Amino acid sequence: MNTTKTGVASADVDQYLPESLWKSMLFRAVPAIIGAIVITFTQEHTARFGFIVFGAVALWTGIIVGFEAVGIKGHPLRGFVFARSILGAIAGGFSLFMGTGGHNWATVEAFIWTVATWAIVTGAIELIAGLVFRKQSIYRSEIVFSGAITMLLGIIVAFVPPELDAEYGGLENIEGSLTADVQAVGFVGAYFAVLGVLLIIEAITLRSEMRRRDEQQTADTTVSKES
Repeated sequence: MNTTKTGVASADVDQYLPESLWKSMLFRAVPAIIGAIVITFTQEHTARFGFIVFGAVALWTGIIVGFEAVGIKGHPLRGFVFARSILGAIAGGFSLFMGTGGHNWATVEAFIWTVATWAIVTGAIELIAGLVFRKQSIYRSEIVFSGAITMLLGIIVAFVPPELDAEYGGLENIEGSLTADVQAVGFVGAYFAVLGVLLIIEAITLRSEMRRRDEQQTADTTVSKES
């Protein structure tokens, strides 16, 4: 058995991680990046707009994570991933209903509590999954980092006062104000950007480590046959 540093690093990725995991990370980065771009380049950050963007990203991500849970054979954390998928689908569907329905329920307070509840519960699920998956690997670090920033989003958004409306001016004395809608939606946009970049980096890193693992296994097999 190879006990070199390279061998240990390969074992950290090990045979327990299916090849498709890095692809799922990459697919999950797409809606997050798109959501961040839409929020960044849209001026009107109302609660209804926030519900629509957050709902679309959450639902899209929930579907992708659902396919990961049921479609990847030998997934090490299938139950946790499936729970996260269901939660994302529910939060996404509810948010889209709030944002697109012909009613007045899409208030900033409702948006704050929807995002905060989803983020705190989802973050907790991911952090618990990281503790359950004890192997030190790139995959575990992605789960922990993702869970940490998701829970942080929930805590930060939960503390946004719904009545916030602070007026500001500027060098050109342009009138405006920082409202709870703008702040809460802005936090969501920042979260999407950070999460998207994190998932891309982790997916590329995991793919690279898996290639090293496969090369190491091939080399070990060749040495065994020759000996």
